[in-house]
Amino acid sequence: MQNVKKFNKGDELYRSGLLGIILNGNASVKRLNDMGDSITIRSISSGELFGSASVFGEWKDGMSSITANSFCEVLYISQEMFCEILKAYPQISINYIEFLSGRIRFLNRKLDAFAAKTTEERLYEFLLSQSNGDGTVILDFGMAELARRLNVGRTSVYRDIDALESKGLITRDGHNFKILK
Repeated sequence: MQNVKKFNKGDELYRSGLLGIILNGNASVKRLNDMGDSITIRSISSGELFGSASVFGEWKDGMSSITANSFCEVLYISQEMFCEILKAYPQISINYIEFLSGRIRFLNRKLDAFAAKTTEERLYEFLLSQSNGDGTVILDFGMAELARRLNVGRTSVYRDIDALESKGLITRDGHNFKILK
């Protein structure tokens, strides 16, 4: 199966068992937390893919939802078609492995953030997990939400930010952080 589907803002994009590539537009990947609240995990836009966890293997029930933030066009590719593409274009296989390796590193950083013992360590690991390649972190939510995500009090978040800054590990400007070490 390989086809292009069009979606309006607010429509659900996820199709279990298929690899999706956003051709135009942007969307939000969301998950439900333990409290039942929908949390935006990341944003995806033109050229990015989703569904990599469900296109191969037995796991077909995604726990994430993907919702269009604007008009979107999405190319859906079945496992069978994707295998044909990988056979015909070996470089795509390498690129896909690099993509999956990056996702594994990202998830490992997330696990480190949850396994950290002190709230300061958890905050630092969380910021590391949110940073892009140059150490920049731009939070699209406030300190109260950050505290909720870390399961700590807001006062602890501010205290730990100050501690990380005084140790020279981060700098902060509003909701923007820079990882220094």
